[in-house]
Amino acid sequence: MAVTERFTLNSGYDRLKISVMAVWPDGKPEAILQVAHGMYGYKERFLPFMEYMADNGVLCVANDHRGHGASVMSDKDLGYMYAGGWEALVEDMRLVSSWALGKCPDIPLYLLGHSMGSMAARVYAKRYDGLLSGMIVCGSPEKNPFTDLGLVMTRMISLLGGERLRPMVIQKLTSGFYNRRFSEEGPQAWTCSDPEVRRSYAANPLSHFRFTVNGQQALLGLMHETYSSEGWEMNNRNMPVLFISGADDPCMGSEQSFHRGAMLMHSLGYRNVTSAIYPSMRHEILNEKGKEMVWKDVLKFVQTAR
Repeated sequence: MAVTERFTLNSGYDRLKISVMAVWPDGKPEAILQVAHGMYGYKERFLPFMEYMADNGVLCVANDHRGHGASVMSDKDLGYMYAGGWEALVEDMRLVSSWALGKCPDIPLYLLGHSMGSMAARVYAKRYDGLLSGMIVCGSPEKNPFTDLGLVMTRMISLLGGERLRPMVIQKLTSGFYNRRFSEEGPQAWTCSDPEVRRSYAANPLSHFRFTVNGQQALLGLMHETYSSEGWEMNNRNMPVLFISGADDPCMGSEQSFHRGAMLMHSLGYRNVTSAIYPSMRHEILNEKGKEMVWKDVLKFVQTAR
């Protein structure tokens, strides 16, 4: 039976306490899967998936990104990523990898990033792909044409009013339009077709905040780095990369945009890039109706990609 462990690690960037959850298999792990959650997320939302992986011999570890979940100095800091921004967020993920590899130094490490976490995962790979035996890009946002404009706007707002302001206009530039197609089903219907999942999400105060200007700068900075071809160290060109998405996920824009994101990784030099789109699923395919099929595919990737 899987065993769940919770603890904190001090960020090497600014000593912020990063909240971490590890789910251990019964017996020696065969692999490590590190999970990076998305915007407004927190690590416990992936607990059933992580328990499934652990029941199949995989040590799963996830942290709350700075400004999310329990990785804050105060509840008032939800949506605020402190001075380190996106760079510190990626370094926090590297810290969690170091912990996991320190516990299990002789087994392969895989990284799964969802939504905002999928961008963080690619920026992580940009610097540290030599640590990875494979990467899964889940629910990837398409490249936002307003990224550079958003960065200019957030800098101006930060200078004029402070980085802790929470303007709605920037929110609309990032994710405010996704729910139009599903508006009759209620708020956040674009994320998942299962009403129970949405009700659980809506009931948790950890998901009810608006990003600060500082947080929006971090999000836009991640997108800029993700889709930039500059700065890739490329130490592990043979690293398998799997892109996965729901067919009804508005975040991916279109299937063409989704495949462009995958092809970018291939054009950068990664030789083993594959993709899968799941019919009738929306953004959170790890929590969607029929999620077990996705879980099995992720497990198969971890078991065969090394």
